[in-house]
Amino acid sequence: GSYCEPAASVALPCEAGSYTDKTNLTHASECTHCPAGRFQPERGQSSCISCATGGYCDSAETCGGGFTPCKAGAYNDQQGRSSPDDCQPCRRGTFSPTTGANSSETCSSCRAGTFANETGQSECTDCPAGSYSNSGSHSCDECDVGYYSANPGQGLCIPCPHPLSSA
Repeated sequence: GSYCEPAASVALPCEAGSYTDKTNLTHASECTHCPAGRFQPERGQSSCISCATGGYCDSAETCGGGFTPCKAGAYNDQQGRSSPDDCQPCRRGTFSPTTGANSSETCSSCRAGTFANETGQSECTDCPAGSYSNSGSHSCDECDVGYYSANPGQGLCIPCPHPLSSA
């Protein structure tokens, strides 16, 4: 983690954000800068640290690598990531309220009566009155003729009482 300038009496440490595992270096420029998704907050080190799952790191020099957790509705299950694009959105019909999720398993299916019509949702939306949805839906369906749902967020339509009709 250090280098010796010509005629120096003491080794100098590589700066934070860089490292070396080699010997006989003579200048700071020979220290290797940590690659994207890896960081080293201390001077004089022989390796970099991988960014944790659940987010990304965009700073090689800071403690924790400038870790930014994935937003709710997204996850990152891989270490050493460096961009917000590395956070994968939950697919349509699912949601995740968890910030910094490190697995697709945090994406849960929307319950019956709700939907998520876009990827990356942190919550599901209630189906409006007069419609319904099954679990994991990305849209709502209107009730059939002769059936109704009086309230938003219902998972099924019920028959209209006779002689009333929804037509």
